Amino acid sequence: MDYVKIIDSVYLCVVLFYAHHLISLCPCKVLVRHIERRLLRTVHAESCEKRLGKLLKSKKALAIPVTYLILFASLMAIISVTYSFAIVKISARSSLLKASVAKQNMQFLDDAIRSVAWSSGASEVIYMDDCGGEFKTGPTAKNLVLNLTDEQSFYDLVFNSSVGRVYYQLEASEFNEDGLFVKGDDRAIINQTAFTVAQLNVGTEGSAKEIILCYRPLATAAVIGTSNGKPLNFIRVYVLNLNSSESLMIQGKFYLKATSVNVASTESQYEFNRSISSLALKATSDGKQTAVILPISSVAEGAVVSLEVLVSNISIQRVEV
Repeated sequence: MDYVKIIDSVYLCVVLFYAHHLISLCPCKVLVRHIERRLLRTVHAESCEKRLGKLLKSKKALAIPVTYLILFASLMAIISVTYSFAIVKISARSSLLKASVAKQNMQFLDDAIRSVAWSSGASEVIYMDDCGGEFKTGPTAKNLVLNLTDEQSFYDLVFNSSVGRVYYQLEASEFNEDGLFVKGDDRAIINQTAFTVAQLNVGTEGSAKEIILCYRPLATAAVIGTSNGKPLNFIRVYVLNLNSSESLMIQGKFYLKATSVNVASTESQYEFNRSISSLALKATSDGKQTAVILPISSVAEGAVVSLEVLVSNISIQRVEV
């Protein structure tokens, strides 16, 4: 049996083992000295020491552990980068999940508000799950101004008040859907029941992202008879008002109760002595102005328009269940 070859193989295995062990601790020269000391302790024969000296002086012999060292260091670098990337992706996915739950919470709140809106005294309790952020109410936020005009000589201010809004402020994250509307759009008023009065969208407050829920008015128009020989037109404007709500700033899991405090009505009547075909109801809120054109039935002598502004006052408060 060729014992020399066996001993050489053992030396090579030992070299590879200690190269792996000292990758991050020792420079190449220290690594070589350490291997030499370990081998000298293990092999005491003079002939083996001579072979060890030749092995350590051999460039080919050192090439193997150095190559192994480079490969191992490269592998560790790749693993480190991959791990960091995975952590970032997991964090981003977690933020998106929390934002999705927050949107769902706000949609549940919207459903509760609209279900009780036009029934005085009605209330509904909903559960808000923890999304890592903060729920807030702004009872005096979102001022709404309504003007009725024929775009010529007639003009009347029919509503001017804050109507409130609620927010869910998200944790700082990669989440970026600024301006996205989950429900509704950016119009300040609508006149078709096919559209929702809710405006649920993603906005920015400073550096924080917020999911915002508020409401816009809905206007309808119809001919209901005659008055003084003129067609009697009836315009009704529906307004959901949240400014009866508590001022809240809540984190974690909690319950909210939406209550219809009352439904208030104000009426105005206008008589026109000339023929008109339409009136514009203009809404201004948060710097956004939108007008809806309401058809008016008229004769040569004119028309009569009766306007009713119906306001549902909603209270949002925290409750314990």
